[in-house]
Amino acid sequence: MESSRPIYLILCATYVLLIGGNWSISVPNIKLPCLYGVPHKNLLDNQTVSPKPAWIILGSRHVIHEQGIKFIFKDSPVNPLPFLKEGLNDVKCDITPYFTANTQILWPGVNTENVLDTWYTYTVRQDAGKFHAVTIFAKLSEMAQKKEEDTHHALATLMVITKTPNIYVKLMGSALLDCAFTVDHRADVSVTWSYRGGGSPEVKILSYNGITKKLHNNWKDAHMWIEQLRNGNASLLVTNLSLKSEGLFTCAISVASLLIEEEIHLKVRESPSVSLNVASVVTLREGDEQKFLCDATSYYPLDVNIQWLREKKNTGFLPSLMSNIIYSSHRKNHNGTYSLSGFFLYTASPQDNGITFTCRVEHESLQKPIRKSVTVIVEESLTWNFVIFFIFSLNLVLLFCLIMFFKGRKAKPKPY
Repeated sequence: MESSRPIYLILCATYVLLIGGNWSISVPNIKLPCLYGVPHKNLLDNQTVSPKPAWIILGSRHVIHEQGIKFIFKDSPVNPLPFLKEGLNDVKCDITPYFTANTQILWPGVNTENVLDTWYTYTVRQDAGKFHAVTIFAKLSEMAQKKEEDTHHALATLMVITKTPNIYVKLMGSALLDCAFTVDHRADVSVTWSYRGGGSPEVKILSYNGITKKLHNNWKDAHMWIEQLRNGNASLLVTNLSLKSEGLFTCAISVASLLIEEEIHLKVRESPSVSLNVASVVTLREGDEQKFLCDATSYYPLDVNIQWLREKKNTGFLPSLMSNIIYSSHRKNHNGTYSLSGFFLYTASPQDNGITFTCRVEHESLQKPIRKSVTVIVEESLTWNFVIFFIFSLNLVLLFCLIMFFKGRKAKPKPY
């Protein structure tokens, strides 16, 4: 279940402060609607319990009159506003408890005395896939006389965000898998990148220990810039990508006992090459047969759509879809891509002179279909009437020549 309520931004003043390489942005009264909890079954009546309305409130010190659980955040370097600017009307937010497995977490500025369920996460994602961010925050202890029902003060401690939750690459290309983090204080940050392909177990790509400062890299085609970690950049560059590279990449950021994992889905997309077996203009005689073949090669993934259309010259009608197309089976190439052909047989007719046949190829890697066209010129063949007339005329000419020849011989005077 997702919230469809708009995000309310009330900007009275804005100031930006750079602290230890992290941006701290304070904006009065930013209200982000969220859903608290996850759907689950009630053990008593077996009814589904839906998430509750909730609010993430940044920069406010006043009572917020909104229905639902409210988390009012203290100013912190950990702030999602720069990323919310990329899609304010399309973001979704979910709040869930963060389970510590009974591990006591010591964190600067966080006092867990008299606080139940101290740690939480809120996840912000953009519908169009522009970013996905996870923030761990702590619910702060409060004086009893100041406490209000369903209103809690909180401190954001760690945030991890990716601007490439879904990334598409070409075969043998490279991809920069974005993974950025922000901590509310200077700390030793450890990073682990892992990969899991379709049906295969998870494989560790590399790991960096923030305490020992040691990096272990298991992939020769993967690179992370250690010097950029101080700026909160744990992005991974992967090169020489093949079909085996398709899958789920995970960026895991850990500080103390807090851990956030961001998933990045990498998919290979290879556009088809389209060609015809004839030139752009074909000249035929009436009655001639011609095979028109459209070949789409080296595409991935499998699904492709080949269509032939016909358009008569100067009719003003839209091209019509042809139905008598014969398709080959999908052919798998050595590099894992596919090829497919679609053809039809055509018998030339004078009525089709100037007709255009167009092959249209659609594939998910293309923003618009690829089109290849051929124009047919039809020349009329000699008819039997014309042949008979020609032979008869030729015979008349020959007869006339013979008559003239014999007349000439008779008119020639004899020598004696």
